[in-house]
Amino acid sequence: MSVCSLTRVFEPPVRRGLRGLLPRFGTEPAKPKRIVAVNDLNLDIAAGHCFGLLGPNGAGKTTTVKMLATLLEPTSGNASVAGFDVTRSPRQVRRNIGVLFAGERGMYWRLSGRENLELFGTLAYMTRQRISDRIETVAERFGLQDRMDDLVETYSTGMKQRLNLARTTLHEPPVLLLDEPTAALDPVAAREARHLIRQIAESGTAILLTTHNLYEAEQICDRVGIIQSGTLVAEGQPADLIRQAGEVPRLDLLLRGDLSTAKATIGSDGLWWGDVSRDGEFAVAVRAPDGWRGSEALTSALVSQGIVVEQASLREPDLEDAYIAITGSRIERPFIER
Repeated sequence: MSVCSLTRVFEPPVRRGLRGLLPRFGTEPAKPKRIVAVNDLNLDIAAGHCFGLLGPNGAGKTTTVKMLATLLEPTSGNASVAGFDVTRSPRQVRRNIGVLFAGERGMYWRLSGRENLELFGTLAYMTRQRISDRIETVAERFGLQDRMDDLVETYSTGMKQRLNLARTTLHEPPVLLLDEPTAALDPVAAREARHLIRQIAESGTAILLTTHNLYEAEQICDRVGIIQSGTLVAEGQPADLIRQAGEVPRLDLLLRGDLSTAKATIGSDGLWWGDVSRDGEFAVAVRAPDGWRGSEALTSALVSQGIVVEQASLREPDLEDAYIAITGSRIERPFIER
């Protein structure tokens, strides 16, 4: 799958014939804005690799998936999916992709799991024999063997999502487009879905996965790209992004004492962010460039100034830290939960 300078702009609608027909209230109504949903996007995803597109809601992730799925025409640029251009050969693209959108119902709940897959297999121009064979294969792969003849409305949320994944892979497409596939799933179901997606990628399928779950991206994606306001601002393996962001180990401290003294001891350069007060305690995050050695020296310095260190936790930098550094985002929350 290859994407080159892909751009999608939503122009404001042109209103004609309304002037003078609507009452005036002293101020003109706000003019609709021109929205650049995706701006000059470049991607290259090889077979057997899962690429994670990270970003907050409204960053352009779903718009990207819709363009690659031929549901939305690009304003400019081009994209090739399974060797076919999304604009010039949309039918061939559709036959070679599996698509799963966030929050979609995706199935007919008054039909059984088997009946749903038979229907979608027919829509994918599969033969009866191939449909039958593939249903048995995906039912075993996604752990649905014992429930295939039950109505979908009796399935749990996790089972419905597994059936959606089975439907998406039924015709063995070489490319999968998964838009936040674990959204709204409970932790157990989300873990199952992540494991299955990783297995699918390892079987040779190229996967584009959009998410704002950084843990998920770090667990199952070979490479990740961070998209912000429609623009890809960083790309690479999770470990590469952490190094590029220049992140160092973080020391989370739960302290008791004089906050100003603690901050002065730590120093403005070392203080990451925070202070969350609770019952006389305050939590701070501190940069620890020397790892545990720097942490030990800092806690000793705090104690010598009369600060009680009630809890200290040294954590290596992860994709969340890199994301925050690259995008300039900030998470307002206590660092140590008790």
